Amino acid sequence: MKYFNERHLRRLSAKKSRLTRSFNNNSGIILLVVLWTMVVLTTLAISLGRQTHVELTLAKHAIGKLKSKYLAWAGVISAIDQIRQDGEDAASAEKDTLYYCGIPIKESPSPQDLFEKVELEDGTYSVQYVPEGEGISKGTVYYGLQDEERRLNLNGLTNENKDILIALLALLGHDEDTAKTIALAIIDWRDEDSMSTDSIESTEDDYYTGLSNSYHCKNHPLDTTEELLLIKGVTPQIYKDMAPFVTVFPKTGEFQVNFDTASETILKALTHSVAGPATGTEVADADSLVEKMLTYRAGGDGLEFTPDDQSIDINQFNVNAKERVLFLVINQFRANSSQYLAADVVGIDKQRGARTHVQAIIQREDLSIVSWRRQ
Repeated sequence: MKYFNERHLRRLSAKKSRLTRSFNNNSGIILLVVLWTMVVLTTLAISLGRQTHVELTLAKHAIGKLKSKYLAWAGVISAIDQIRQDGEDAASAEKDTLYYCGIPIKESPSPQDLFEKVELEDGTYSVQYVPEGEGISKGTVYYGLQDEERRLNLNGLTNENKDILIALLALLGHDEDTAKTIALAIIDWRDEDSMSTDSIESTEDDYYTGLSNSYHCKNHPLDTTEELLLIKGVTPQIYKDMAPFVTVFPKTGEFQVNFDTASETILKALTHSVAGPATGTEVADADSLVEKMLTYRAGGDGLEFTPDDQSIDINQFNVNAKERVLFLVINQFRANSSQYLAADVVGIDKQRGARTHVQAIIQREDLSIVSWRRQ
């Protein structure tokens, strides 16, 4: 029995030794596996953390963007309310100046008070614009509304008034042949017939169906100024030059321009278009008249976009006989007040700094939004 116990113990001891050697031999492998497992788990944790952070950032930005969108729309509603108040004041509604455009004529609050960084719970909105034209510092921001009648209405273009657009394109540096081609092409684009205005031997479709990406002449009013890029003669550069000075509102009705808000370029286009033998005048007379008009409407301080901006009255400043003739001829195109007003609104979320830009065109008569775009 004693011999059996000793032999059994020796076997157990030998087995233990083998297990010990086996464990010692495998411990390095086990440690390596554990370390690699930890590396993989750590990498996964970091990756998951980064992904979660990105998703949270995107979610917060989306929320900020959503808030900024509604802040911008709050600005549009505020602009509509000002137009409503202006319409309820008979004296204010009958005229629009650069400073009091679509808002009641009051000493206070000013357009800047009404529309600059108006604070709401989640951020601010501003109704603002950067005007175009001579004498305007590049990038200068003004607060308030702009009227569409300060521009040339492409949907009001006819054979009788096309010289105004031709004069505008000439002022913008384009040759007369190109300007005439574009003016006639716009008339063809929007009129209802199929015959070409500048040639009895061709139809309006001949040019457009001959293009590689052929299409038909629209024969309906333009819906956006970008539509110009589809029209014969209009290159991207010409469109870029034209865009600040043209509109498509109203889509029907007579061609009208608000002399009290139009830029110097537009006023010169009007006067240049009628200067010549038919009126016994020259371009120098046209330029002189425009200079006097701008000086008068700027008011006593000599600055536009200020409270003393005034409505042009030809009887209140000195003009010679030729200048008076020019004014009387272009007066047929004059709009005393503006019916389509542009609200250019920027909404900013205060937490994330997200921005939304909304451009809306509002009709004064019924306060409807006839066009809008969001950027």
